[in-house]
Amino acid sequence: MSDFERFHYKTLDQLRATLDRLGLKLPTCDDVGVLARPLTIGGRTAPNRFAIQPMEGCDCTGEGTPTELTRRRYLRLAAGGAGLIWFEACAIVPEGRANPRQMMLTERNADAFARMVEEVRAAARGTMGPTHQPVLILQLTHSGRYSKPEGEPAPVIAQHSPLLDAASGLPADYPLVTDEYLDGLQDAYVRAAGLAARVGFDGVGVKSCHGYLIAELLGSFTRADSRYGGPELRDRARLLLESHARISAAHPDLIVTCRLNTYDAMPHPHGWGVEREDAGRVDLTEPLELAGILREHGAPCLNVTAGNPYYHSWHNRPFDYPVAGAREPGEHPLAGVHRMIDIGRQVQAAEPELAVVGSGYSYLRQFMPWFATGAVGEGWSAMVGLGRQAFAYPDFARDVLTGAGMDPLKCCIACSCCTQMMRDGRPSGCVVRDREVYAPIFREGRRMAPDTVHREAERCRDCVAPTCQAACPAGVDVPGFVRAVAEGDLRAAYAVLRSANPLPELCAYVCPVETQCEGACIEGAITGRPVPVRDIQLHVCRVARREGWAGLDVPEAATGGRVAVVGAGPAGLACAIHLLEEGHAVTVFDAADGPGGLARRTIPAHRLGDDEVKAELGAILADAPPGRIEWRFGTALGRDVELDGLLADCDAVLLAVGLGGAATLGGADAPAEGVEGALDFLRRMKADPGATVPARVAVLGGGNTAMDAAVVARRRGAEDVYVVYRRSFGQMPAWPAERDEALRAGIHFLILTQAVGYVADGGGRLAGVRTVRTVLGAPDESGRRRPEPVPESEAVLPADLAVEAIGQRLPDELAAALGNLRRTEGGLLAVDERTMRTSREGVYAAGDVVNGGTTAVRAVAEGLRAGRAMCRAFGRGESGR
Repeated sequence: MSDFERFHYKTLDQLRATLDRLGLKLPTCDDVGVLARPLTIGGRTAPNRFAIQPMEGCDCTGEGTPTELTRRRYLRLAAGGAGLIWFEACAIVPEGRANPRQMMLTERNADAFARMVEEVRAAARGTMGPTHQPVLILQLTHSGRYSKPEGEPAPVIAQHSPLLDAASGLPADYPLVTDEYLDGLQDAYVRAAGLAARVGFDGVGVKSCHGYLIAELLGSFTRADSRYGGPELRDRARLLLESHARISAAHPDLIVTCRLNTYDAMPHPHGWGVEREDAGRVDLTEPLELAGILREHGAPCLNVTAGNPYYHSWHNRPFDYPVAGAREPGEHPLAGVHRMIDIGRQVQAAEPELAVVGSGYSYLRQFMPWFATGAVGEGWSAMVGLGRQAFAYPDFARDVLTGAGMDPLKCCIACSCCTQMMRDGRPSGCVVRDREVYAPIFREGRRMAPDTVHREAERCRDCVAPTCQAACPAGVDVPGFVRAVAEGDLRAAYAVLRSANPLPELCAYVCPVETQCEGACIEGAITGRPVPVRDIQLHVCRVARREGWAGLDVPEAATGGRVAVVGAGPAGLACAIHLLEEGHAVTVFDAADGPGGLARRTIPAHRLGDDEVKAELGAILADAPPGRIEWRFGTALGRDVELDGLLADCDAVLLAVGLGGAATLGGADAPAEGVEGALDFLRRMKADPGATVPARVAVLGGGNTAMDAAVVARRRGAEDVYVVYRRSFGQMPAWPAERDEALRAGIHFLILTQAVGYVADGGGRLAGVRTVRTVLGAPDESGRRRPEPVPESEAVLPADLAVEAIGQRLPDELAAALGNLRRTEGGLLAVDERTMRTSREGVYAAGDVVNGGTTAVRAVAEGLRAGRAMCRAFGRGESGR
């Protein structure tokens, strides 16, 4: 067999010539009408012979709910015109997820899935016509050996394989999954299938491929004394077959099938579909027998594939550029293409009643239609499935079926970046053909790779008078922790971070490093490339969590001191962490249902997800001694507790509440519907990843909250989003990175434009925003030039939704609860900046209620300052330990 070479074919004849030279026979035909023929599958009719293979996007929420990125991907695929869409792997149990953002259908998110399914069908009709109805199948999975539900390996293995155990670093005594656990998984498969039927899927596929749990069971010849292993095929296939039968019995109208591994290239007795003496050769004896059993069980179709991408990437999907760490294969990529297509031929020939979905076509690029037509026309398979190609070219089916053919400039180039993104723990998509969305995600993953982080840390000049540290509100010794990374001592690096910032990971996600540490780095002035402090900090924090370095250092003996912390945002949490480590007890009150404050609830998920907040806090607070910390969620100051009562029970109180009240344009013409405060809007969008927005959205304001609201509105489906701001672009208070993100998202900026009111329709809904043009006059008290209305310049901006981001204030109920505490001219709490103490003894304040809402790291610094001052005032802790 010839050595590896990259795809270099300009014409079909050149490709055919290489196949001939390699002795590989694949049929071709130029009558694409063959692919337009409908196909009946289990009582449903696929309108054509193209199938979308299940390619994971790794872009759901921590609970498995589809996000806007998930929805975008499937809506594009549906609009692309394929006759069958095989949805990606959907975990049946939390511990079976291959990554923390893997799809998982539950009772809690069933409505979000139902909306997505409905939208997918509508998108298909919208481009292909009112009768176009693709068959939708949801793939159900347990990732088994490759489970990483929290982002770190948590293998569930069916057998001990010398090759796979060594690759994963598993010891010889690592426990195998029990038969009792596998029995319970059958219930989980049935339960998930029932939810799939309820939300609108036509069928489910029980994932049995690529080395995941069921696929590993199929090759578990050495699993002794088990009903799920050993020499008999029906035992090794028990989980697949019994789950299949139970789903069919419980849901007779549901298509029940699987994507079946036919060959994994691993040596016997740990491999499947291989010759016993040569794992490099295919033996379909058992795979064909299993296909027949599935047909007898009522499976109307079968999606065939091969390989284990964690072990033999090249046998599963030929690449032109290897994934990181993969070796270049010793065979020509077309050999892998031929193997995959020919396996489909053999299965289809053995089971003509099954509608076989063939695999292996993506690598053929623009020449794929000729081979697809040949395969379907000659009965090699009933359908042709594409995975990577669909990532790159979601509308390939429409182009082929309408006679336009495939555009080479839209085709997958087999670069493997989509696979690398999954391995980097990032959402996956086509970096090359969908670069606006996925190139930044890919680059972020590569930036965070350990070798990249180490190399970048070595660029630090270790300044004696570090400007980066001076620019950090928490005073973090930036050169100190970066130098430790360069020296390979990540534990020391984390210790440096935590000594100044109790929440270093949260701050790394949300702080404007371009105006703080990185902005002040002298490398930025010298080379134009500041040391990437954020990336290095995030890497260190993630390793610290994984290795267990992030926990509290709490003294065994308690001091007897107790503090009430009102507000579980960055300021309150930083103070609580410091007090706990000084031996005091803390009670944390928050009106919300969990910690994280406004940051967790309102910063969009693409910048700060719930998972990130929970992971850091969980790692830090997991070992807090019993009785040292008490959480009182759903408890609001002024409604459920009073300041006097807290002071009576505790030595001190920290007020670290957010500014939940919103300034509003209001007025007599305010419509009854269609106007929403920015924080309420962001909370709603983050709480419901499937929520959409109308076509025209006006965001009033120019701060960070306005930018977040505008970007989220655009991501949730708004066609036009307008930021209406009364000053110039350069005077916007939003951070440069926030403005840049909004510009990249295609937001319209209406600068020097002031919103002055609203227009409602006859039903009381918003119809438009009344605006006036402005010019800049003399500077006001802020130092910025004052906007002045231009006479007779009123206009109405049509809008379906107005999001008000024009300022925050203390809610009236909270303001009343603060009593006579001294305020600033802006209505915030006045404090001694050295101690963060308010005008009342024992009462301290930090965060938004003091600074008006700036950065998370400033809130952390203030909370830490308050905690230290409390310890000094108690005469215990810092001065008494």
